[in-house]
Amino acid sequence: MMISFISGGARSGKSQFAEKLAVSAFHERKSRSEKVSLYYVATSKRSDAEMKERIRIHQQMRIVDWETIEEPYDFSLFLSTCTKQDVLLVDCVTIWLNNVMFNQKWGIHKIEETVDRWIKIIKEKELYVIFVSNDVNEELPHYFSREVLQYVWTLQHVHKRLVTQAEQVIQVTAGLPIFWKGEA
Repeated sequence: MMISFISGGARSGKSQFAEKLAVSAFHERKSRSEKVSLYYVATSKRSDAEMKERIRIHQQMRIVDWETIEEPYDFSLFLSTCTKQDVLLVDCVTIWLNNVMFNQKWGIHKIEETVDRWIKIIKEKELYVIFVSNDVNEELPHYFSREVLQYVWTLQHVHKRLVTQAEQVIQVTAGLPIFWKGEA
């Protein structure tokens, strides 16, 4: 089992870095076993023309080995169908949290249970999962609405839960990775 957590600001290069890491892990694991899959778990919804175009561009840039799973709410069921040693890239936790808090009206208890269930399945299946998220708490202005502050607080709470379990924690700034936990 391996969890990597990669964060960064908008357009920081975190997704590209995560994709390279996932492909590298996939090829390393595939050299030991033929039955390894590489999944891109997309948490965004095809909500408008701009998002559809971003999704199309992301898919064109990826190599053939990727299988895309679109799951904006809870991918626990999908995780449970994965086989030992599969590699997954979850992009991104920020959008996932937005979906479950504001579209599904999940509270902190259900969010915690869901993240804990992911971690349990990842450990049981010995998966390699890379979680991508945004850094949104950099000097947050005090005048944001209660909902925005609650969202940021909850996102930081989810980040802490994932980082605690992660073997590798990386922050990407301007395309450059900073390793906070684990090795390059």
